[in-house]
Amino acid sequence: MQFENSVKYEWFFACPQFVEPLLAEELSGLGAEQTKIGHSGVQVMGDLRFAYRALIWSRLASRATLQLAYGFGKDQAELSTLIKTIPWAEHLRIDGSFKVRFSGLTDDIRNTQFGAQWVKDQIVDLLRTPEGQRPSISANPDLVVSVNVHKGKASIGIDLNQKGLHQRGYRDLDAYYALHENLAAAVLIRAGWPELIKAEQPVTCLLDPICGSGEFIIEAALMALDIAPGLLRGATVAQRWLKHDAQLYGELLSEARERQQVGLAKAERFHFIGCELDKDKLATAKSDWATLGLPAAQWLNQEPKQIEFANFQADQGLLLSQLPFNAEQHALTWRTAYSEFGQAISSLSTQFRGALFAPAAAPLAFTDLFYSKTYRYLNGRDEYQLWTLDKLVQKARPTLWIAEDFANRIEKNLRKLKGFIQRGHTDAYRIYDADIPEYAVAVDRYADWLHVQEYAPPATIDEKTAQQRLDQVLMTLAEVLKVPANKIVLKQRKRQKGFDQYERQAQVGQSLVVHEHGLRFKVNLSDYLDTGLFLDHRPMRLWMQQHAQGKSVLNLFCYTGAVSVHAAAGGASRVDSVDLSSTYLAWAEDNFQLNHLKLNPYNYRTIRANAVEWLANCKQRYDLIFLDPPTFSNSKRMQTVFDVQRDQVSLLQNAMQVLERNGVLVFSNNFRKFKLDPIIEERYAVEDYRLQSIPEDFQRDMKIHSCWLIRHKH
Repeated sequence: MQFENSVKYEWFFACPQFVEPLLAEELSGLGAEQTKIGHSGVQVMGDLRFAYRALIWSRLASRATLQLAYGFGKDQAELSTLIKTIPWAEHLRIDGSFKVRFSGLTDDIRNTQFGAQWVKDQIVDLLRTPEGQRPSISANPDLVVSVNVHKGKASIGIDLNQKGLHQRGYRDLDAYYALHENLAAAVLIRAGWPELIKAEQPVTCLLDPICGSGEFIIEAALMALDIAPGLLRGATVAQRWLKHDAQLYGELLSEARERQQVGLAKAERFHFIGCELDKDKLATAKSDWATLGLPAAQWLNQEPKQIEFANFQADQGLLLSQLPFNAEQHALTWRTAYSEFGQAISSLSTQFRGALFAPAAAPLAFTDLFYSKTYRYLNGRDEYQLWTLDKLVQKARPTLWIAEDFANRIEKNLRKLKGFIQRGHTDAYRIYDADIPEYAVAVDRYADWLHVQEYAPPATIDEKTAQQRLDQVLMTLAEVLKVPANKIVLKQRKRQKGFDQYERQAQVGQSLVVHEHGLRFKVNLSDYLDTGLFLDHRPMRLWMQQHAQGKSVLNLFCYTGAVSVHAAAGGASRVDSVDLSSTYLAWAEDNFQLNHLKLNPYNYRTIRANAVEWLANCKQRYDLIFLDPPTFSNSKRMQTVFDVQRDQVSLLQNAMQVLERNGVLVFSNNFRKFKLDPIIEERYAVEDYRLQSIPEDFQRDMKIHSCWLIRHKH
C-alpha cells in the first residue's frame, strides 16, 4: 500500500501565527511545490520524499497533515458524505489505534469534543469487520485524524508526525520554558543567524545575556551544527501508517546523521555564551545542553550590567535576548532597566549585530538602540515583537517617548493653577481630566505622588492602541512633572469583563498624608477605587469649617470623615458621622486623630448604620447637615436598593425634619444627569450653590457635581 514516490500529494504544515512566510520558504527549500500561505500554516504540494524530509528537518512546523479530502461540511450529513469518500482501510490498521482532532463548528456540531467523538464513530463504523474487529481509540495513537470545518467547508487528513514537530526531545517536563523551540528558531531566522552561519568566518558567536532556560542558544547550536530536529525527538513519523515507506524514511535519516557529523566537525567555529541571574533557569539550560551532547558552551550566572561585554570577541556575532516585561506594571517602570541594558550591550565589538525579543507592550525604545526592522510574533496567546539591530550603538540622547500634545496641556493647566498652587491651601489637587479625548485619564497630585485614573476607552479604540497611549501618558507625566515611576499609581478602568469594572488593586496598605486648609488627611492611592478624599468637595469642606462654630453637625454617608474633621476644627459643638462601612469609619477616626481631635460620645462620634434608615428614625436635630449620597447603592448590608434620583424626595424630607429651623442642609451628589425634584423647591428655600462649590482645579468640568444649600422657608 506504499505511496508512489513520484506522485505529488497535498500537505498542510501548521506553525505559530506570523511564522507562515518563513515556513513557506523553508518548505520550498526542502522540495515543496505550489506553496500557499494560510492562517497559522502553509499548504503545499509534494511527494513522500519531500514530506519525510520536512518531518526530519523542519525547524518551524508544528504539525504535518496529509490532506485526504475537501468538500462540503455544514452539518453532520455533509461531513458524513465526505468521510465516506476516504479509503480508510488504506491508512488505518484494523488492530491499530487513532484519535480525532476536530476544530470548528457546524450547524449541528456545536462542541469540538462532540465533533471528535462523532467523527471517530463514523470512521469506526466504516472499518468494522463482520467479526467485529475495529481500530481502537488511544491517547497515544498510531495516527491522528485531523478534521477542520469552517464556513460550511471541511478538510480531512491524517497527521504524519508522531510527536509535535516543535519538539526537540530534550526538554524537562517539570521545567519552565518561555517559548517553543520552533518559535525560537523563527526568531533566530529573522535575527539573521542563518546568514552568519553561511558566512563561515573563523569565529562566530551567539550571545544571549538574559538566556533564561537557553531556548535561543540551544536552537542556534542545532542550526549551526546542522543537527536535524527529527533526529532528536525519537518517533518523528507515524510508522504504523499503512502507507509508510520505512526504507525511504531510513535513507533520509541516514543522510541527516551524516550531515550532523559534518556539522559537529565544525563546532570550533562557533562560540555559544549564555548569561542568566536566575540559577534555576541557568541550571535547566546547562542540563538541556548536556542532554543533547552539544560541544562546550560558556554559561555565566550574571545579570547584564555585571557582564564585561567588551571581553567578548568574534569575527562576527549575534546578540539575541528575550527582555523581561510584566504587563501588570506600566512601561515607565522598565525605563531604567532597559536603558542600562542598552548601554551595557553597546560596549560589544562592532562585529556583533543584535536582536531583542519582548512582549508587544514592552517599551524597547528605552534601550536607546538604533533598530533596523521589527517583526510580529505570537507566543501562545500573547503578541510579541522582535527588533533587529544592525549595529549595537546607543543614542546620544535618551528616548523620552512622550506625547507632546498631552505634555503641552499639562503645562498649560499648571500655568492656570499657578496662583492656586502657590497659595498653598492644599497639596492634593487635580491637574488634568480627559482634556484631550485621546488621553482619557484623570491626573491628581497628592503631595509628591500622582494618582492616574484611566477612563474606559471607546469601543472603536483597540486595546493595543489604548495601552500605548496610556504608556505615553505615564512617560509624559514622569518627564513633565518630574515624578519617579514608583510614585505614580495607576488605576485602569477596563471594558466590561466579568463582574469587575475596575482592575483589582493590590492590597499594599500604603497610605500618605496630605494637607488641606491647615488640616491633615490620610489617603490611600492604591488599595481602593477612591483615595479617601474627594478633591472636588474641597470648597464645601471649607464652608462647613467656616460655618460650624458652636453648631451641631450631621455628616451623612460620611465616607472617611473629611467634612466631619473640618466641622470639628471649625468649632462645632457636636459632630455625628454616619456610614455603613466600618472600614471608612475607622479611616475617619484616623483622620480625627491626625488633627488631634478626640472622638467621644458627647462631641465627636462615628455611627455605623445605613444612613437612609438611620435618618428616618433620627430623633435629634442639627444646625448643619452635609448630605452627599452615592448615586446608586445595593450593598448586601442594605435591605433595599438606593437610587439618588428616585429616592431624593424622601431622603431630603427626612433630612429637613431633623434640621433646625435656622439650619442649613448642604446637599451634593455627582450624578451628572441628576435633576432636583420640583417638590423640594416648592417646600423649601433652595439655593443653587454649584458654581461656588467647584474648586479652581475642577473648573474645566463644571458638571463634576451638583450642590444646593437647602433651608426651611420662614
